Amino acid sequence: MDQVTLEAVLAAKERLASLQAELRSNYQLPVVSFTTNIPGPVKSSPDIQNLLRAAVERFRAAAGDSGFSVVEERFIYPLTGPAAVLAVIGEADKIKQVCIAIEESSFYARLFDIDVFDAVGGQISRSSLGHRERTCFLCSQPAVLCRRLGKHSSKEIGDNVAERLMAFAAGTTNPWPGAVWNLGSWAVEAMLMEAACTPAPGLVDRDNPGAHQDMDFFSFLMSSSALAGSMFRCAAAGYGHQGAPQDLLPVLRQIGKDGEQQMLQATGGVNTQKGLLFLLGILTAAAAYTLRQSMVITAYQILDTAAAMTSGIVARELAPLKVGQAAVKLTAGEKLFIKYGVTGIRGEIEAGVPSIREQGLPVLKAALGQGLSLNDALVHTLMSLMTVVEDTTILNRHGMKTLLDVQNHARSVLDNGGMLTEAGRAQIGELDKTFIEYNISPGGVADLLAATYFLHLVETNNKIK
Repeated sequence: MDQVTLEAVLAAKERLASLQAELRSNYQLPVVSFTTNIPGPVKSSPDIQNLLRAAVERFRAAAGDSGFSVVEERFIYPLTGPAAVLAVIGEADKIKQVCIAIEESSFYARLFDIDVFDAVGGQISRSSLGHRERTCFLCSQPAVLCRRLGKHSSKEIGDNVAERLMAFAAGTTNPWPGAVWNLGSWAVEAMLMEAACTPAPGLVDRDNPGAHQDMDFFSFLMSSSALAGSMFRCAAAGYGHQGAPQDLLPVLRQIGKDGEQQMLQATGGVNTQKGLLFLLGILTAAAAYTLRQSMVITAYQILDTAAAMTSGIVARELAPLKVGQAAVKLTAGEKLFIKYGVTGIRGEIEAGVPSIREQGLPVLKAALGQGLSLNDALVHTLMSLMTVVEDTTILNRHGMKTLLDVQNHARSVLDNGGMLTEAGRAQIGELDKTFIEYNISPGGVADLLAATYFLHLVETNNKIK
């Protein structure tokens, strides 16, 4: 890396001042000047240039949120350190407040140096807005004082700057805000908890593979891990979406296609969680989208957003099948719609997922409130959902009579107390054996249980921005 001379520093300052004056003259607007605060002889490198661009990117985002408009940007990359100058529509004092917040936003942001000039060239100082001047890299004293007194060695300062640059490099590996990470993590947790709750009649659980010969508990661990990236992408898509909710659905479906291939690759071609990918992907995106609109969100707001996202989906995709406009190759859900008029997960989401709204969430909250462990509360909620859900997995394998029998068995379990009583627990264990014997797998109910738990997590961890 080239070291800079005093002459080069003076020439760069003159060039920057000239650029500021040019933008001010062109627009008669406040000007924001970005440089990097890098002590020592080396002022520019790829990392330092990326640091400057990150400061400008942060300002762009904050400007949009604050109602400012950037009308022109200029970047220069001399050996003396990168710089950027922006002409901005807005009040200079308010722009400076935003810049101060950026300079104080993280450990490495101490390396940002952002000056604001009003439309006639007057510099807005921190002190004029009631802020203290910037402190030293190494202590709480004013930076000017420490520099004048020579309180710290060049090595100490250089080591501190290097540490801040490494913190910036580490930060660039994190592409998303905390809300996206949280929502994606909770979606993955929900998939894992659904697979883990035991006993789950007819389903894969920790005790047995249920009514399945091609998958087991470890298949679901592999599948959930493979789908983790899709959950984070759905959360990111929802969090960053600026348009109408329904415009998100095509984006989510593309993410879902990618996720399905990753799932099949992980499981050796076995479809473990395709339906859950659709349902939970939409709910994760809906949660992220809703969070951007409101600081505190409820499960019911998320369900309303999901309904808006899928508005008209039954009319567009299923209703034409009734009048002979069938696709060349029908999915299992489409065949069931033609045969029974059951709208499946499409109709469920478009209606705001009433099975979760009216059954799943209230029962899960009550079960936990009555002292059940998480495992037992999930099993109890599974049985409750089983009483009302038109499970297309059961319909596809067996038909309407078996579905009605399953719902009646589940009601009988709850009448006996479900997981709250010994009799109910024993009945659930026997039901598991029966479902396995007759190859009954309530997979649609399982998906809704995972979605219920995800919404419960969002509600119980509300401050997630």
